Amino acid sequence: MREKEIRNFITSDLTVTKTEEVKTIRGYINKFGDMSQYIGFYEQIDPRAFDKTLADGHNIYALYDHNTEKILGSTKAGTLILGVDNIGLKFELIVNDDISYVNDLYELIKSGDIDGCSFGFYCIDDEWSYTEDGSDLRTVKEVELMEVTITPYPAYLTSSVSCRSFENHKEEKEKIKELRNLDKELQLIKLELELS
Repeated sequence: MREKEIRNFITSDLTVTKTEEVKTIRGYINKFGDMSQYIGFYEQIDPRAFDKTLADGHNIYALYDHNTEKILGSTKAGTLILGVDNIGLKFELIVNDDISYVNDLYELIKSGDIDGCSFGFYCIDDEWSYTEDGSDLRTVKEVELMEVTITPYPAYLTSSVSCRSFENHKEEKEKIKELRNLDKELQLIKLELELS
C-alpha cells in the first residue's frame, strides 16, 4: 500500500505581487540539487521527478499547512500554476479576495512571517545510495504530486516519512554487512589454517 509522504522546504524567494486586478503568491516548492535535513536518511529530488505528474493533468491542490480545509487553489480551477525550470518546482497561486484565510496568508507572506513550502506526494520511483560520509541517501526519481503547501514549519520539521523502499534499503544494507562479516571470518579461518 502506498503511503503519502510530505516534505517541507524553506525558501528565501517566496514573493507576493498585486496588480489592480489580482494578487499572486510565487515561489519554489522544491529546489533541485538541495539535500534535505537528516530525517533518518538524507533525500534529494531528481530534476525529472515531477515531469509525468505535471503532464498527466490530474488536479493538484494548493493548501495551507497541509490542511484540506484550507484550500488556496487548484490546477483544475487554474488558480494554481505549477512548472519546472532549471532551479526546481515553481508555483504561482492566484489569491481569491473572497476567501479571508487566503488573504491572511498573503499578508503573512508579505510581512515575512511565513516563508516555507512543502509538498505531499506518493513515491513512484526512488534510488538509494550513500553520501560521502556513508549516510543513506534517497534520490526521489518520480512522484505522483497530490498537493503543494505554504507552511510556517519549513525544512522537514513536520515531515512524516514512511517509505517501504527505505526498509528494503536497510535490509539490503544489513545483508551486505553480514556478508562482509562472513568474509572477514573466512579470511581469519584461512589465515589460521595457513599459520598452523
